[in-house]
Amino acid sequence: MPSGDNNARYWKGKHFSEEMKHKLSIAHIGKKQPPHSKKTKLKMSLAHRGIKHSEESKKKMSLAKKGIKFSEEHKRKLSGKNNWCWKGGISFEPYSVDWTETLKRSIRERDHYICKLCNRYGNTVHHIDYDKKNCSPNNLITLCGSCNSKVNFNRKYWTNYFYGKIDK
Repeated sequence: MPSGDNNARYWKGKHFSEEMKHKLSIAHIGKKQPPHSKKTKLKMSLAHRGIKHSEESKKKMSLAKKGIKFSEEHKRKLSGKNNWCWKGGISFEPYSVDWTETLKRSIRERDHYICKLCNRYGNTVHHIDYDKKNCSPNNLITLCGSCNSKVNFNRKYWTNYFYGKIDK
């Protein structure tokens, strides 16, 4: 599914089924709505006023907001092998030919569109062993977007956690 600005265009004119609307409403119980007014956004930014940033950080944030791009040297420092999150280029590995929409839909339906971590609505299919080529249903679970982001850190812990919870 497209992300960012394309997301709104993707969903324009599309409708959810009544069952999906019900699942979404259950998943959003207790969650606050995002702020819409400038006044509310200002209040939220003032809530973070206790955070002190260096002058260099302030300058970088200012430039980023103005749409000014970082220098090539700065980009190089943040990208690839220099980044703290680098895992040896595994994100560039291709998925298996078995990784299809039909497979992902079957996993979501098997899990009743419920996140296996937080028990809320989930729409993301996750490889427990982080191997894109292992598309065995025993290696795939449904997670919500938030939990899927969470489990991409400390992978060894999460692999053990989920393999211990799978119904066999």
